[in-house]
Amino acid sequence: MSDIPGPDPDSGSDIDIDVGRGLRIAVSVVVALAVATALFGGYHQVPEGHVGVQKSFGAVTGDQLQPGAHIIVPVKDSVQDVEIRPRTYTMANTEGEGDRPSQADAVTVQTINGTTVDIDITVRYKIEETDASGFVTEWRTVGQAEERLIRPSVRSQLRDEAAGIQTSEIYTNDGRERLGDAAQQKLESAFEGEALVLEEVQVRTVDLPDSYDQALNDKEIAKQRVEEKKFEIQQAEREKERQEIQAEADARVIEIRGEALRDNPVVLKQQYVQSIDDSDKVILATDDEGTPIILQTGRSRGGNTSSADTGFSTNVTNATAGN
Repeated sequence: MSDIPGPDPDSGSDIDIDVGRGLRIAVSVVVALAVATALFGGYHQVPEGHVGVQKSFGAVTGDQLQPGAHIIVPVKDSVQDVEIRPRTYTMANTEGEGDRPSQADAVTVQTINGTTVDIDITVRYKIEETDASGFVTEWRTVGQAEERLIRPSVRSQLRDEAAGIQTSEIYTNDGRERLGDAAQQKLESAFEGEALVLEEVQVRTVDLPDSYDQALNDKEIAKQRVEEKKFEIQQAEREKERQEIQAEADARVIEIRGEALRDNPVVLKQQYVQSIDDSDKVILATDDEGTPIILQTGRSRGGNTSSADTGFSTNVTNATAGN
């Protein structure tokens, strides 16, 4: 008999175990590769309100990705998200308000009078959605476009326009509108051929020097005083007119009363008699013969009522009686 051993009855089960282990290892490798791909740039999520500009080894390919999840080739491909919603760029004199929050960033200009004025301005714009790739190619980032295009264009145009405006006009609505229109026209011209859409340019405030503000306040106070003086003069004129009207009315009353007394002499005599008191001594006109008529009123010494109480008494004396 030969000493060569026969086949082992357990060898088949060992082969099955090795195959199962190999499959598990392969699945683990695939999962590891997927995780590594996600970790090393194979997965990209484009947020809402943005488009993804695809690049190959850093160069813009021209392909754009819509919001959502995307798988890209790691290392070789990359995606730059570009916001296409309206944006604002503000230059303000108050720290913390503008796009340079750590400093006062208003546009400083000089009027035709030589007055230095600070202008706060806001530019509202957006990136053209269909040409986001062109925007990235030309400007790379929004910050670059704002610093290299929007900011210098606005500042230079405002300075040029303000140089032809009076100080007394620049802070008015007309002056602000003129500055805003000039800046808008400048940016519209600068945006031609660019992947940028200008929506609005707004002049927010015009800050005058403190000395000019004080002069304006003094002028306004003086104007108010003039208005008050005008009001006083108008009141005086109205009072004068009222007094004149009252005087005319009083004169008319006197005139009417005089006409009435002339038409009724008995009434006049009656009023005259009623007005005489005990101490009155009145010399009336002469009678038809030229004799003076003296009217004497008073009471008798004994307290009896004289004829003046029932009317009056008269002493008629000839002009020659004393001779």
